[in-house]
Amino acid sequence: MKNRKMWHGAFVLCALAGGLSGCGTWMHSDKQSVTIFTTPPEAAVVIDDYLHLTAPGTVTLSRKENHLAQVKRDGFEPTTLKIDRTWSWWVLGDIFGCLVIFSPICIMNDMDQGGYYTFDDKIYLTLDRRTASEPPVSK
Repeated sequence: MKNRKMWHGAFVLCALAGGLSGCGTWMHSDKQSVTIFTTPPEAAVVIDDYLHLTAPGTVTLSRKENHLAQVKRDGFEPTTLKIDRTWSWWVLGDIFGCLVIFSPICIMNDMDQGGYYTFDDKIYLTLDRRTASEPPVSK
């Protein structure tokens, strides 16, 4: 009976570890919505040369890579903004799961799929007013 309980406990522990492996991707997917605010508002934002929005606006970004935003508004200096990802707190589930089952597969899965990373939910950017001596930027 004691041996049976030990195997039951080991099974539950392995199931828990397996359930936590790759949990970053499972729990918050490989994409994230990010809202971009600019001062002044109504600036044109182009992310990675293909995602267009007018700030304030929300865009869904892939967590698999960093992104680059170009921000323009008449009368203000054009600005380039790097949107860098950082590691997600869900990785702690991967680390716990990997320590129990001794497999780096769970962390590698999250790194490949993007669940290992996260972005700031809100990005605030203040544009600098163009001086009078500078020519306007053509659209």
